[in-house]
Amino acid sequence: MSFFNIFKEKRLWKNIGLQVGILILILVILYFRLSHYTYHGKSIIVPDFNGMTFEQAIHDADLHELKVVLSDSVHFQDKPKGVVISQYPEANAKVKPERTVYLIVNGYNNENVPMPDLRGISLRQAYSDAELYGLKIGKLVYVPDISTTVLEQRYKNKIIEPQTLIPKGSYIDLVIGKGESNEKTSVVCVIGKSIEEAKSILALSSLNIGLVVTDKTVITATDSTKALIWKQSPSCRYNEGIHLGSYIDVWITLDLDLIPDSTSNINL
Repeated sequence: MSFFNIFKEKRLWKNIGLQVGILILILVILYFRLSHYTYHGKSIIVPDFNGMTFEQAIHDADLHELKVVLSDSVHFQDKPKGVVISQYPEANAKVKPERTVYLIVNGYNNENVPMPDLRGISLRQAYSDAELYGLKIGKLVYVPDISTTVLEQRYKNKIIEPQTLIPKGSYIDLVIGKGESNEKTSVVCVIGKSIEEAKSILALSSLNIGLVVTDKTVITATDSTKALIWKQSPSCRYNEGIHLGSYIDVWITLDLDLIPDSTSNINL
């Protein structure tokens, strides 16, 4: 083999080695760039944005290397206005940095709905019709009348006509006839229920929520919506009937130790 051929062969292998080295270098660079772009091996715990304003959520998300987007606005009268009430991914989920978290906020302005005509129908039907419109039954007032149906519908202590626009979630008070009999109803047990749940349960039994007594665990309005009833008067074991429209006083707490395990053993 001539010197020229040996030199040519060495130069060939040198070029091949150089090309292989460049290829390896390119692959290494791509790997690290891709790892940086996808945050390979790095995850973040999603914070709980519930109860924050959207502005607070943006600030908190930035601190956690996340992004937030307002995906929807809903209207709940019993929840604080302008705060996050739902999120996706949920709190404590593991995600990559720069992940977008979608938030649902309780809007400042309530959606308006037309007032249905509840007059002339039974309480149970009125309750069902009001629910279809996103309204709630509030105080029940029973008056002497041959009828046992709804006689008047009131909103904020004033008679409200059908088709009047009012905020969704509003409470409608009803005036109902007692009928010819002096009918009574049994005490309904609402121990372990929230105030909202108790109002619905009692309304279907022609009763009202009376005095609401809070303990030291209930401080804010939000606490009141989360608190549960641990005591009521008349008690769950009150055996005598009470008049339609009567009031049930309740005591609420956030201390779950006060809530009996089973209403079958309640003597409150």
